[in-house]
Amino acid sequence: MVPPPQERSPRWDDPLEVPGTERLLTLSDGVVAIALTLLVLQLQIPSLPAGTSPDSSSALWHELTDPSFTSLIVAYLVSFYVIAQFWLAHHRTYRLVSGHSESLAWWNFAFLLTITLFPFSSELLGRYPDNRVAVIEFGANLLLASLATTLTLNIARHQHMLIERATPFVTFGSQIRGIISAAVIVLSMVVAYFSPVNAKYVWLLLALSPAASRLLVRRHLDRHGDPGGPVGDATDAADISGDGSPPDHGTGDDGVGMRSED
Repeated sequence: MVPPPQERSPRWDDPLEVPGTERLLTLSDGVVAIALTLLVLQLQIPSLPAGTSPDSSSALWHELTDPSFTSLIVAYLVSFYVIAQFWLAHHRTYRLVSGHSESLAWWNFAFLLTITLFPFSSELLGRYPDNRVAVIEFGANLLLASLATTLTLNIARHQHMLIERATPFVTFGSQIRGIISAAVIVLSMVVAYFSPVNAKYVWLLLALSPAASRLLVRRHLDRHGDPGGPVGDATDAADISGDGSPPDHGTGDDGVGMRSED
């Protein structure tokens, strides 16, 4: 008896199948890696004053601790952390997506555009740390990247390209986290207009957005229950809104969260 042909996984691009997300993720990973590398180029080795011995430890230490240089270091660290967080959010989002279309690909390019702007925004913030224009520009870059990440899930849902476990309740948790992050960034931009220094402290609230989203999702679950069905308990809701990834039960062998066929 001739065995039946093996089904091809939809994760691979195939004109006869729903195209997968492999190439989008590969491209995105490469762009993020380059952006992270370009960040360090703003950290140029400081020059010692004319006539100073190159062996002078005190002179070199003075240059390395000068505010003009340390502000670049801080901007580099903040930008590196921010890009890393957006990379994680991007992958969490695409774990819920089973395929892609040309419009979704273009939206992914919009996300990558915001990522490639971070080296410029970082250096601008590092060189002018107390200038409201530099702080607001960095905040605008943050806001655009956050919106691009959040709206990607909406586009995939409207085009029916979400996995089975991406219920309305699951996408609700992801959207809540995106809304909270966007609200914090907008607040920082408003504060920056009056006090650029204090606006940077507002960014620290972004670290609280996962906990805040978990709290809101759990309250929503207690009041309304899970409208989607497959993912319906508070633990799963916390996983979705906390680290953004769906729980592991029911995952097939294709590695992208698709359930394998019997």
